[in-house]
Amino acid sequence: IYMKTLTKTLIVASVVGTVGLGGIATAGVASAESNSSTGSVSNLIDKIASTFDIDKYKLQTLFDEERESREADRETRAAERLQGLVDDGTITAAQKTAIEAKIKEMKAEREENHESMKDISDEERKAMMDEKKTELEEWAKEQGLDIADLRGILGGHGGPGGHMGGPRM
Repeated sequence: IYMKTLTKTLIVASVVGTVGLGGIATAGVASAESNSSTGSVSNLIDKIASTFDIDKYKLQTLFDEERESREADRETRAAERLQGLVDDGTITAAQKTAIEAKIKEMKAEREENHESMKDISDEERKAMMDEKKTELEEWAKEQGLDIADLRGILGGHGGPGGHMGGPRM
């Protein structure tokens, strides 16, 4: 029995790692937590649970904990990066405060719109995201900020070759 449990645990860990739990669990956030990505995670959990005879709720808890951990790590890296921008003179302390407030505002808006975003088409979602991106760019300009300096902080991808995708709805 111990070996069977260990094997299941290793298989689930491999599947989660191979599939890229962070990408699956957070891709939905980056794409407006669309019904397709949220449904994909739920479907994946169902498939893993039934394939490996694992309690679906325990598996869901694992996915949720991993997503929360990754979100906390992202927030920590963003805060460190913001402080680095202040330290090197790229932004002021006042601009940092404005950015932190904007991040909170965008997060609250994402959470508020989460359910309604499930019911719109991909085209409508893209149009909304484009509008939000434009709004964010205008906000940054009003703050005297170069949006390129904020890659990975206000949304979008911050890695090499990444793009500023605007706020994650």
